Amino acid sequence: MKRKTYTTLAAIHLGSEMLRLRIVEYRSLNRVKTIEQCDYPIRLGEEAFKNKSIPFPMVEEICQVLQGFKELMQDYGVDVYTAQATTAVREASNKIFLMDQIKLRTDMDVTVAEMPMEIYTKYVAIRKTLRDSRISSEKGMMLLDISSGGLGVSLVQDEKICFQENFHIGIIRIKESFNNYQRSSLHFNKALMQFLSSTIGPVRKALEGQDVKYLVLSGTETELLLKVMGIRNKNNLQRVTTEEFRQFFGKVRKLNLTQLLKTYHLTETEAELVLPMVLLYEKLLDLAPSAKEIIITKDTFLEGMILLHIIREKDETYTRMLEEEKMSLIHHVGEDYEYDYKHVTQVEKLALIIFDRIGKKFGLDDHCRLLLRAAAILHDIGKYVSMRSHSLYSYQLIMGTDLLGFTEEDKLIIAMASYYHAHNVMERDDKRVPALKNELVPVVAKLSAIIRLADALDRSYLQKIQRCKVNLHNRELTIQVVSKADLDLEEWTFASKVQMMEEVYGFKVRLERVESL
Repeated sequence: MKRKTYTTLAAIHLGSEMLRLRIVEYRSLNRVKTIEQCDYPIRLGEEAFKNKSIPFPMVEEICQVLQGFKELMQDYGVDVYTAQATTAVREASNKIFLMDQIKLRTDMDVTVAEMPMEIYTKYVAIRKTLRDSRISSEKGMMLLDISSGGLGVSLVQDEKICFQENFHIGIIRIKESFNNYQRSSLHFNKALMQFLSSTIGPVRKALEGQDVKYLVLSGTETELLLKVMGIRNKNNLQRVTTEEFRQFFGKVRKLNLTQLLKTYHLTETEAELVLPMVLLYEKLLDLAPSAKEIIITKDTFLEGMILLHIIREKDETYTRMLEEEKMSLIHHVGEDYEYDYKHVTQVEKLALIIFDRIGKKFGLDDHCRLLLRAAAILHDIGKYVSMRSHSLYSYQLIMGTDLLGFTEEDKLIIAMASYYHAHNVMERDDKRVPALKNELVPVVAKLSAIIRLADALDRSYLQKIQRCKVNLHNRELTIQVVSKADLDLEEWTFASKVQMMEEVYGFKVRLERVESL
């Protein structure tokens, strides 16, 4: 029998307006073939945003559709699947019961993507489309991803994420924020513009003066946008000028619902979305007044799900590139809070030297390495608020920030490792920091112990250590360092910080100064 040379993957997305299944066969990132696709319309968003829950008949409908998807997956001999829900399910008060019903009735595991992961999943697909089309971020591009319930704003320059913010103001959410009477009011346009201005105002200030060449639009309503603009988009990417957009907006804003229906041959549901969509896009254009060109992509969350799965399994180089992009955003957060760049990069470098010697031996994987890097970069940002209680404020600032591409649990580990680099992980000495879940204690303790030692080795903030090597032999960890400067402060601090590493890892730790390595 001939050996199978490809993997069959099924990706399922429970979105706000559609249940979608895509089955693909892949050998590598560039050898992917779609063999089945099913889209089932369902208006979860309107229910979730209006009533805060998904009613039983819809739960029943979802389970039946997913059972049908499962049977298709079996027919195609699917090797692996990934199933995720986004905004509507995420915000439903009964999401736990929905997930339980799905598991009981279909035996499928569905995870709920938090907003930073939802935006990031689509971001990965969009960035690949732009790279494949040779559209460079060198002169600046702003990515605006609008879904039914959310908006992600990302600024990319020279392959670095320089700004990222997420908002709960998607198209359907805006529509459901106003009742029929309010939407039919003569003053609705003005009120909606004020509503949008107040919501995204802080972003305009943060991005003031940024040079942006491209605005990249994506999201569930881009198909509707292209339809009313009269653009037949057969490709995955469409380019128009900013001036064309503004002329179109000026025309649409003058039309009422009846005129929209007749002029653009829309359904009533589509027509109700057009005005909020147009006004939101118009406001977003104001964030980048220097942009001359608009790029519209068809990339969806589902494409991002498939890409991320294949990238992680098949393409280490692309995985590393994505990690560096995520780290660029972590540095941006540090810059916002005036971190000491030289100090945190020294701490990160020393922490990684220690991690790379002991991490895998003690149950830490590549993802933990990424979390260690983030915690090393952000461990001191609380000094922006208070020098005296900086570790507490580092924790609070990290927890209050959306970190694109990191889950809420990831963020908690980063925040806790930043906090506990200055505290005993087994002692809760500040009630403003929640108790660690038992299952997170080992990883937080291991990461914070490493950061604690790396931070001690640059206690003077002068980067005195030029080279470092770590050896583990007979339950003793030896950290050898080369420096031409006086290391008394670092040696004294190291000696006072070593106990946590010894308790967590179960070996003796010794610092040795050498002439060369």
